[in-house]
Amino acid sequence: TVSTTTVSTTTVSTTTVSTTWMSAEAWKEYKRKYEEDVGVAKELGYFQMIGHDCWSPNASSPIAGWEVPFMSAAACGRACNSQDQCEGFIYGHSVRNGTCWLRRDTALPLCKRHPLQVPEYDYFLKLSPAEEVAPATAPVNEFYMYRAAAADTLSQYPLGQVNMGNMDGVIWYLMNEIVTNYTQGPRCPRRFDISRIHRFKIKTRATREMEAVNMSWGARYAYDQGMCMGRCFQDNMCTGAADCATQYDKYGFVPGCNNFESDYPFPVDANSAPSGVWYSLPLEGRCDGEPTGAKDCTWSYEYAGHITLASLEDLAPGDDNCCDGRCSDFWRDQWDPLVTSWRVDTAMWMFQSKYPNSTKALRAPTCDFDREKWYAEDPWTRQDPWR
Repeated sequence: TVSTTTVSTTTVSTTTVSTTWMSAEAWKEYKRKYEEDVGVAKELGYFQMIGHDCWSPNASSPIAGWEVPFMSAAACGRACNSQDQCEGFIYGHSVRNGTCWLRRDTALPLCKRHPLQVPEYDYFLKLSPAEEVAPATAPVNEFYMYRAAAADTLSQYPLGQVNMGNMDGVIWYLMNEIVTNYTQGPRCPRRFDISRIHRFKIKTRATREMEAVNMSWGARYAYDQGMCMGRCFQDNMCTGAADCATQYDKYGFVPGCNNFESDYPFPVDANSAPSGVWYSLPLEGRCDGEPTGAKDCTWSYEYAGHITLASLEDLAPGDDNCCDGRCSDFWRDQWDPLVTSWRVDTAMWMFQSKYPNSTKALRAPTCDFDREKWYAEDPWTRQDPWR
């Protein structure tokens, strides 16, 4: 098993790797390579970095390791497990995704590598003592989540290290941040070029650590470009990656949620979508099939189709919201909860019409996150990471 730790007095930010898979065939090849990584890591020679107590699983690049082949985080951890002298590992992100660096002494500072690599953007994991862990007994929940995205972005990265929502939460996000700019009128072009709503059939299972505090869900962290920014409150004030790392170490890589009605951490006063829920899905908790509730196997998914914003807008022609020569009344009455409920029902109806053989109703579990339980102490300062 692995758990996050700190180096000296600084908690190292947690990020994750993004891999590229552009088609079904490319994805199959990636999966095949992933399965091979564990065996390859054991067969490759390890060497000590010059002047630093680090190794890279690549015998062809003994100085800087710039040509290190992609390895998954799991394979990097297993590579460390296979080396008696390895006490932990660093998973590089900031320049070359997927580089794996092994550590002999976890008390040393971060390894220095390519001069452009920034230590705070690396993700340091320390091996925990092996122990027998009783299986989780929490039930498996199966339900739909939704994600708004641009047309060609979903296939570029494996699902994880992202935020999603129920349909109410996604419609609120679209209304306020994508097709309009809150009270300032329509956005054109649409922010981030978002044009689709994707649907995923998600399975979740709580870890034993979560069962012990009688919760199924953790904090809903904000993710930006694969990095966990912590809890982000009004005005982009976030608690940072160390918040994520500490809580994931304690409870496992569990999905997070927030009910809009709780006003915590964001959005606040989202009265037009009182049933909205947002979720966070850490990639390190994703596994295949039915999740076991282990710290690194808390959720899985199946893709369940998409609809376009244009198809929704075509159902309500008008002149309220115009962009690129198209106008629609679908987003009219932005703050009216009844009209927002109509938008939600319309989107759900469109999914069922487009995919009539899919399961119609999958009841989402209650978002039972309790911040008083999750944060007995809350030492994390808030700052804007984008400034």
